[in-house]
Amino acid sequence: MKEFDAMACVVLALNAHSSDLRRYVRARVAPSDVDDVLQFAALRAIEKAYSLQESDRVLHWLYRLHSNVASDVGRKRASEQRLLEAMTVEAQSTAGEAPPQCGCSITQARQLNANYAAILDLVDVGGVPLAKAAEALNVSVNNATVRLHRARTALRERLLEHCGVTNASECADCRCSYEGCCTA
Repeated sequence: MKEFDAMACVVLALNAHSSDLRRYVRARVAPSDVDDVLQFAALRAIEKAYSLQESDRVLHWLYRLHSNVASDVGRKRASEQRLLEAMTVEAQSTAGEAPPQCGCSITQARQLNANYAAILDLVDVGGVPLAKAAEALNVSVNNATVRLHRARTALRERLLEHCGVTNASECADCRCSYEGCCTA
């Protein structure tokens, strides 16, 4: 079969069996992932259409492809969940501790990515609880947790690079105090 014929066969099968494929995927993944799986599978089917050897095998091939994509998405979600749980444990173990700062941390934080600056401003500067900050930023609490962790890491790296310190106890040694480059 020519590549063009295989492509046409795949596209026709995707259109003709879309509701059956949707039911198949819905039985295998979380409701929030159904549309993503269908979209990824359709893209992969179109990209891999050249590998289809026989037109009478297209439906079997599509179901197997959808199954593989559903498994991939499931593994990705499980990996994200493990990361989130690890970060939540880390956040809880450091709860009550102020993140590393020197006198110019606010200036440096405002120069970070806008998403990072916003979460740091709300949580670390404003003292807003994480759940309220997530609501204010219109993101999930999980997303806010990840964002806060990444923002603190980015700020720590920026402070080390710019000021030469990473925590409040070293603030007296901050070279910004005598260079006058940051005004918090």
